[in-house]
Amino acid sequence: MFSGLFLAVEQLGDPRIRSVVIRAVIFSAVTFIALVAGLSWALSGTSLFGIAWLDKGVAYLGGGAAFVIGLLIFPALTGLIISCMLEEIARAVEARHFPDLPDAREEPIMQMVSNAARFAVKTIVLNVLVFILVVPVLLITIVLIPLIPFVFFALNGYLLGHDYFEFAALRRLEPAAGRALRRQHKSRVFMCGTVIAVLMTVPFLNWLMPIVAAAYMVHVFEHARSRVETV
Repeated sequence: MFSGLFLAVEQLGDPRIRSVVIRAVIFSAVTFIALVAGLSWALSGTSLFGIAWLDKGVAYLGGGAAFVIGLLIFPALTGLIISCMLEEIARAVEARHFPDLPDAREEPIMQMVSNAARFAVKTIVLNVLVFILVVPVLLITIVLIPLIPFVFFALNGYLLGHDYFEFAALRRLEPAAGRALRRQHKSRVFMCGTVIAVLMTVPFLNWLMPIVAAAYMVHVFEHARSRVETV
């Protein structure tokens, strides 16, 4: 399961991947900083009590909340930013590791952006719902607090595995066949997605993970497809 991940990380030095990395890091960093700064400003600029020290405490809490919210939705934001670069990543991986493959199906750029936007919205909405509905319940039930990270990683592991695998699959297969292959290997896809979700929460590394994830899933898809073809 991890061999594809190691190969994806190793290929970060590829000039074609490095170009994408540089652009993605810049765009992701600017977006994350803008998001956190904007939420912090909005929350800290509100005087709720009219008492200086109390409002200052709320401002600090607001900044912390902004950071946490930004961290929760970071995978969706970075995925959206590099949506136009995924094809470059997949082609670079195939050129190095699968040179005998025929040309992939070309997806219109607007379709790629539409798919990425749908994924981003779905991820943001589900994460916010979990944050609002599930986390408070776990916090109230003190003994369940340790489950909070598992809920977060399980949700995003499913979402990331689902969408990155289908990205790789739909370049080579008809939609129905791609989804059938994902369902056939759903446990593996979920585990790979969870690994991606965990690594996306690591500071600095998370800026690179959408690129690594796209490359990783090309390996996962080709491995899954080869197993089906050899049966």
